[in-house]
Amino acid sequence: MRLYSGRSPNSVKVHVSHTGYSGEFRMSLELESNGHQNNLKEVKAISSQIYEFEEFALDASHLMLRRGGEDLPMTPKQVETLLALVERGGEIISKDDLMNRLWPDAFVEESNLIQNIHILRKTLGETSSGKPMIETLRRRGYRFNGEVKSGDPRITTPDPPKEAAAIFKFPTIVPDLRISDNAIPAGALSKNKLFAAATVVLLLATALFYFYPRPTVGGEKRSIAVLPVKPVNASQTDEVYQTGIAESLINTLGSMKGFIVRPLSSTRRYSDIEQDPIAAGREQKVDYILASNYQIADGKIRITSQLFNIATGEIDETYKSEKEVADVFAMQDAIASQLGNNIARFFGVTIGQAGNRGTTSEEAYRLYLQGAALTDKRTTEEVRKAIEYFEQAVALDPNYALAYARLANARTAAGQTGTGNLQEEYPKAKASIEKALALDPNLAEAHSYLAEIKCDYEWDYDGAERENKRAIELNPNSPVPHRVFSLLLSYLGRHDESIAESKMAIDLEPASLLNHLILGRNLMFARRYDEAIAELQRTVEMDPTYFFAQGSLGMAYNLKGDDDRWFESLMKSWTISGVDADEINSWKAIYSKSGARGINERQFAEEKEKEIGGKPNYNQLAGLAINLGHRDEAFDYLEKSIVQRRSLAVLLKVHPRFDPFRDDPRFDELLKRVGFE
Repeated sequence: MRLYSGRSPNSVKVHVSHTGYSGEFRMSLELESNGHQNNLKEVKAISSQIYEFEEFALDASHLMLRRGGEDLPMTPKQVETLLALVERGGEIISKDDLMNRLWPDAFVEESNLIQNIHILRKTLGETSSGKPMIETLRRRGYRFNGEVKSGDPRITTPDPPKEAAAIFKFPTIVPDLRISDNAIPAGALSKNKLFAAATVVLLLATALFYFYPRPTVGGEKRSIAVLPVKPVNASQTDEVYQTGIAESLINTLGSMKGFIVRPLSSTRRYSDIEQDPIAAGREQKVDYILASNYQIADGKIRITSQLFNIATGEIDETYKSEKEVADVFAMQDAIASQLGNNIARFFGVTIGQAGNRGTTSEEAYRLYLQGAALTDKRTTEEVRKAIEYFEQAVALDPNYALAYARLANARTAAGQTGTGNLQEEYPKAKASIEKALALDPNLAEAHSYLAEIKCDYEWDYDGAERENKRAIELNPNSPVPHRVFSLLLSYLGRHDESIAESKMAIDLEPASLLNHLILGRNLMFARRYDEAIAELQRTVEMDPTYFFAQGSLGMAYNLKGDDDRWFESLMKSWTISGVDADEINSWKAIYSKSGARGINERQFAEEKEKEIGGKPNYNQLAGLAINLGHRDEAFDYLEKSIVQRRSLAVLLKVHPRFDPFRDDPRFDELLKRVGFE
C-alpha cells in the first residue's frame, strides 16, 4: 500500500494506492478548507477494464476469464498471456516481447509460453468469422483476432454496498464556524484540518476493510516450496548446486516462525523436468514458490531467484547473489543466509537457527545427495545404487550421521522391495541407525527409521511408538515421522489416529505419492473402501505409472467385491511392471472364461513353481491360498512368512483378507507370535 498527501494553503489531498491479491485499487481524497467549511469531495475507486469479445469477458484487474458469466479454470499467467494479446489486438506480437512482459528478469523456458498459447487457443476457439481467436504466424509471433469491446471498469469486493461500485460519495462536513475569509486564525485552521484528518483515517479504514488482503485466519501458517536451482547452461549441472543450494535454503527458511517449508524430497523431482513455478506451487499446495537459476563464470556463481506469489501469479520479489565457488559449503551457507534474510524481511519475520548439513566433506555430501535422490524413487535398481552412494559417503566421513540414517532407510527399502535379503538388510539397517544416533541423538530422521525397524522387523510396537513420538517432537514439520507413525497405528487397529497422521503427512508434503498411497491403504484397512478407492484413484492420477498405487487400488476394489475393476487395475499394474501385451491378453482370456477364481488359480500354480525352484514368495502364496479357501495351506504359508519376517505379518490384525480365519485358534497363535496380544 502507498499513502501520500499533498497540501496547499487551503486544501489537503490524500491519495491511497494498493496492489493486492485482488488487483489494483486506487482511491483519491480531496479536502478543501475555505474558512467557512471543509468540503470532502468525491472518493473515486478505479479498477482495470473488462474486455469483452465473442462470449468471453476478460477481467484485467483480477486476472479472470469468464464465458457466459462463469469463471474458466485458467492460471493467472495464462490470463496474463491473453491480456497481453488482447491489449494489442490485431497486432503481431513476437515471442520475445511476450516473454519479456510475462517473465521480466526471469529465466523461464519458451515452452511455458507455448503451453499457455496452446491452452488459450483450445479454450477460445475461433471468431464468429471463422478465424482462430489467437493466430500463430510462423517465425513472427502471435496475433489476437477477436473484436474487443471494453466494458465498464468494475471492482469485485467482499459484498460492498452496490452504490460503492465506482464512486464513493460522502456528506459535506460543515463545522459551526462563522469566520471571515480574510481572517482565519491559525489554530482554527489547524483544528479544521485535524478534524478532516480524522475523517480521512475513518474513510481509509473503511476502504482498506474492503480492499486490503486479509491476514490468515486463526494464525494459520503460510507455506513455501524451494525448487531445485536450475543451471542456465546445462553443461554446468551439478547436484551440489542444484539440490545442495536448495537444501541449504530449505534449512534456513525452515527456521522462520509461522512458515511451513516443503522438504527437498517433495521438490527434488523438479530437477529433471521443466515446470512453470506457479503450476509447481499449485501442485505443492503452497502460498509461495522460490525458483532460482545459476551461472558459473570466472570462479563465481551468480544466482537469480524469484519469489512467486501463487495466489496472484506474480513475482513478488527478485533477488540476485554472487559468491565465490572455491569453498562450496561457504558458498551455500552465504547464499542461504543472504536470500533467507531477504525473504524473512519481506514477510516481516526473522530467521532462526538453521540445521547443518552434517559433514565437512564436499565429496561425501555430493554422494549423500545422489543417494537421497535415488532412495526417494524406491525402485529396485535405484535403491541398490543408493546404498552404494551412502556407503561411500560414510567411508569418506565416518561422522556423517545423516548419511548413516539414510543408508539404513535404503537398506530397509531394499528388504521391502526384494532388492536384497530382508533378514540380512534389516540387521544392517539397525546397525547404521545405531551409529547415526550415537553421533547425533537428536536426529529426527534416525528416530523415524528406527521406529520403522522396530515395527516391521522386531515387532516391538511400544518401542516403535516411542521412537515415532520422539521423531515428531524433534521435527514436527517433517512428513516422515507422521507417515511412519500412521503405518504403526494402522497395524495396531487405531484407525482414526492412523488416518489423522496420514493426513498430517499429506498436509506437510502434498505432492508425495507415498503419502497418498499410505493414506489410501490405511483407509482400506479401516474398511472404508469407498474413501480408500477415491484416495488411491487420486494417487494414480498423480502418476499413472506408479505400480504400488495401481496394485493397491485393485486390492481395494477386490475387497469391496468389484472383480471387474480389480482385474483392470491388476492388468495395469502388471503392464507398468513390464509384462508384455501377449501375456496380458492370455490373462484376459482366463478372466473372461473363469473370472477372479481362474486368475487366482493360475497365479497360485505359478507361485508354487517358483517355490519348487527355490524362489518362494510366501506372502503371495499365503494370500492366494486364502483367496482360494485352502485353509491349511494358508496357515502353512503364513507360518513360513512369519519365519522370514515378511511384511504380511504386521497386517494380521487388520487386513480384511484374514477375516475368515479369525475364529481359528491357530490364527490367535500367529497374532501372539508377531506381538499382538
